[in-house]
Amino acid sequence: MPFYPDHVLDEIRNSIDIVPFISEHVALKKRGRNHVACCPFHNEKTPSFNVNAEKQIFMCFGCGVGGDVFKFAMLVEHVTFPEAVRLLAERYGIPLPQVARTEDASSGADLEALRAAMADAVTFYHHMLVDTAEGKGALAYLEGRGVTRQTMGRFQLGYSPAGGDVLLEWLRKKGHTPQTLEDCGLIKRSEDGRRQYDAFRGRIMFPITDARGRVIAFGGRAMGEAQPKYLNSPETRLYNKSRNLFGLSFSREGIKSSDLAILVEGYMDFLIPYQFGINNIVASLGTSLTAQQVKLLGRYTREVVVCYDPDSAGIAATQRSLDLFLDEDFRVKILLLPEGQDPDAFVRSVGVEEYRNRLRQVVSYLDFVLETAMHSQGKLDTPRSKVQVMNQVLPYLAKLPNAVERSEYVSRFASRLNIEDRLLLAEVRKAAQQRNRRLPDEPVAVVTSMKRGERRLLQLLLANPSLQAQILPLCSSQDFHGLATERIFAAIQERFRKSAVTTFEDLHRQFAGEAEQALLAQMQMEEVPEDHSPDTAESALNAIRKIRLDSYKQEIQSKIAEASQRSDDEMLARLMEQRIQVDRDLISLSRK
Repeated sequence: MPFYPDHVLDEIRNSIDIVPFISEHVALKKRGRNHVACCPFHNEKTPSFNVNAEKQIFMCFGCGVGGDVFKFAMLVEHVTFPEAVRLLAERYGIPLPQVARTEDASSGADLEALRAAMADAVTFYHHMLVDTAEGKGALAYLEGRGVTRQTMGRFQLGYSPAGGDVLLEWLRKKGHTPQTLEDCGLIKRSEDGRRQYDAFRGRIMFPITDARGRVIAFGGRAMGEAQPKYLNSPETRLYNKSRNLFGLSFSREGIKSSDLAILVEGYMDFLIPYQFGINNIVASLGTSLTAQQVKLLGRYTREVVVCYDPDSAGIAATQRSLDLFLDEDFRVKILLLPEGQDPDAFVRSVGVEEYRNRLRQVVSYLDFVLETAMHSQGKLDTPRSKVQVMNQVLPYLAKLPNAVERSEYVSRFASRLNIEDRLLLAEVRKAAQQRNRRLPDEPVAVVTSMKRGERRLLQLLLANPSLQAQILPLCSSQDFHGLATERIFAAIQERFRKSAVTTFEDLHRQFAGEAEQALLAQMQMEEVPEDHSPDTAESALNAIRKIRLDSYKQEIQSKIAEASQRSDDEMLARLMEQRIQVDRDLISLSRK
């Protein structure tokens, strides 16, 4: 539950226009009174994510997620409600009062301590690189790789000294506790637990930031022949490798404006092209791309060019990435560089303009799959070898929903493999008929279980508060038992007992960050019945009562069957009386 005063939450909420805020994460398009987009929280092809500027709420009719600006910040930043409040207040320059420390507040303070330690570590490593004799070797290496001083400064590249606890002692003097440093992965503890030492020693340091530009981890490249060549921060409360992309905080605006992302493997593959003006590029922190990283990228674009290294590991990683991108409905192209040339080396050797030229000549993922399969197969002089290549391509062809586009690829691939078109087309059709569509990752939200009567009654009571005094005295808590909106009705009744009128805003505050917010958002998105009369509201209440009585009648019927099997005549008689009374109540309702 929120622990900030309502007036503070209202000030933050009223200071933020939800449309441009969400537009930073999702490509919204105006449609009628709402702005729409594909939902950033589940996979869909038809936009069902709605943002309403007038009511300052969002709602996805596909997965059921909905709420206000606080709820969106919680979901997109993976934070608690109090953390979302602090995040938005900091972002929009709204001072927050001192509050009593709750469990959530304590958790937030710990996160701030971790972030402060990481920020100071960045300063220390960068100083060691550019201002010390020990860092000269690392500095010369980066300059030899074509990294300018300006780029080193912009990305705060650094060097970790080879000594065992230099960073530890420096940060301790800055007021950071060893436990904090250990929690954010900057130091380690010896096996016997008696000694703590720097996690990174004698390495070139690449700060890893989250989408907001806050340093959450480091990647360290070894100098000389030391192993491992690259050492990354461990998983911490700040850092989850599978949920972050290197350079995204620098490139997200370029990605949004071009509606295209270029995906590369490593730090240098990102830094050198970016240094020369390729500002819509990100790195996947290695070749193991994850579904979470793809979802993160999907907040900014649905078109990607994969440009991994052209070696066997890079080719395999590119192929693995296809299913992840296609599952999220990305348009995928592939940029294959000459053998032995990664993006870093290619840009340095032939220049950024040639790299841009190659970007204009990218191939579709289907062409890439075909060429990769043909290369791995070797000679294509037997029917068996052609069938093996075709079997690698068919699953991807079958994913194409457009029959014309599928036919064009069929013709092209049939010619490339010297197979009769009809044969290949038949195989494609067969694969399409047998393909399995995966169920949605997230279950349909509880909003789909809202009955029409409960939704209409709430809409009427909240849109026309004067009805509350006329209708709520007719209600009992039993009327709403078991409904999806049971807690919402309970909140309204409790406020009514205290002589308080309830609005949507009151309920958003009370249920901030909880499932009920999605129900409230859905009801606000819908048109409220024009007839606000007490009779209309009472009809909705009676519809709810009928649902409850019908359910109760089914329960009695089941008990009657059980009592009959046990030959329990006494219980059977009582149950029959109950059923008769329910039937009378239903008849009475039908006459109202």
